[in-house]
Amino acid sequence: MAKYRMCSGLAMAPEHDMKLLKEMSRKGWHLTSLKGIFYRFEEGEIAEYEYALDMEMESDHDMLAYYEASGWKPVVIGPGYQIFRAEKGTVPIFSDRESEVDVLERNQKKIGKWAGYFGVLIAAWLFVTNRMDLGPAGVIVMMILIVCFVFTFLPFVGYSRSLKKLQKNS
Repeated sequence: MAKYRMCSGLAMAPEHDMKLLKEMSRKGWHLTSLKGIFYRFEEGEIAEYEYALDMEMESDHDMLAYYEASGWKPVVIGPGYQIFRAEKGTVPIFSDRESEVDVLERNQKKIGKWAGYFGVLIAAWLFVTNRMDLGPAGVIVMMILIVCFVFTFLPFVGYSRSLKKLQKNS
């Protein structure tokens, strides 16, 4: 049997999500996957696991092997996010703020660039649709552009918030 919980948005509220995963493990429900915006949990032994998030855009075998050697088991690996689990008391994934800031800054710049592109495309499309009637196809294109913008802009905001929080606590 499986349970599902909604993800708060890894870029928007990573602390909230890692706390959720930890609490679920305390109840005997362990993360097995992330399907869209839903975490999938399988029932198991009650455990005091720590969870950590790394937001590298790409993960490779060497990176994952390094984390495993440090006691962090990869649980969910996706494009731009990796969720790890370790026994309580394991040394944190990011032991210094500079490396965490570096990852967040790289992601913020990359996703911010895409959000900017989609913002410009929306403005251009609005200009075009105001000049000519494109009918239902025009509305569909606009909806696609808006969805792409939202799914790039919100992570940009999340990375920016996380960076601000880290720099404030330094």
